[in-house]
Amino acid sequence: MKKWLILIIAALFAMPLIAGCGQKQEAEKKPLVMKPPVSIAEEADTDEEAQFDEVLSSTQSLPKTAAEPAADSAAAAQSPQEQHGTVEVSTVAGQDAATLPSGQARPGAPSLGAEELVIADFDSGEKPNNLDGNFGAWNKDPQDAAQWCKESFDNAVRHGEKGFAMRLDYSVESPNPAYNGFWMMLPNFDASKYDNLAFLVKGDSKEGYTTVFKVELKNASKQIGRFYVSNVSDQWQQVLIPLSEFKGLLDRSSLTELVIVFEDRIASNKRGVIYVDDFKFTKQ
Repeated sequence: MKKWLILIIAALFAMPLIAGCGQKQEAEKKPLVMKPPVSIAEEADTDEEAQFDEVLSSTQSLPKTAAEPAADSAAAAQSPQEQHGTVEVSTVAGQDAATLPSGQARPGAPSLGAEELVIADFDSGEKPNNLDGNFGAWNKDPQDAAQWCKESFDNAVRHGEKGFAMRLDYSVESPNPAYNGFWMMLPNFDASKYDNLAFLVKGDSKEGYTTVFKVELKNASKQIGRFYVSNVSDQWQQVLIPLSEFKGLLDRSSLTELVIVFEDRIASNKRGVIYVDDFKFTKQ
């Protein structure tokens, strides 16, 4: 009797140990879950977020009202500060100002030269652009009256003695997520032999303006390169962005569209007017 009792007690202690071994073996048989490699699009989004975070931190101290003092622009021209993911621009003194790779304009220097292609100067006051591409304003949510963008030709505020500039009235002053801007078609344009995208920009001192906005380039393969421009002022300034800085745009041989984006999350002034002119691709 005692012998049977001892065997029963031993069996009761042994059962959990046997069950535990079985569970351990089952656990060891389960495959490891591997995360898929990061795609090009995800890498581009990561780059954009890094650019956005840096621009956002650099604009925390920027005023949300209109123009920056001319003295600040002059100081910026003397001591250019380069930021990853952004181009800071400075005042263009007349039509002979040349843009440096850092995005700083230098008064009195020779012009950009012959190795450039103008894609939109708006001087005709009509569509299309110089590449026969259409353009216009776009809105994230046309049903939201608090967010919008409108484009118009302006011959009063222009760079140069004649022609027009493109005026962009915008608002991202909405309780909902808001962004909008300006699009321009580049019909499968081959920009592989060019090094930079250049254009002029100016904020409206009376209406107010954002000092920061985003520029995008798209291609036929649905790749999108993004870049933030900062330090916009109420004077005409020339921006020069190396095409290599458009992260995510691996193929520049078939560009289809250029886009300007005003974003509620980063705009220093959520409602205002920005003027742009003389978009071109340039060589070094």
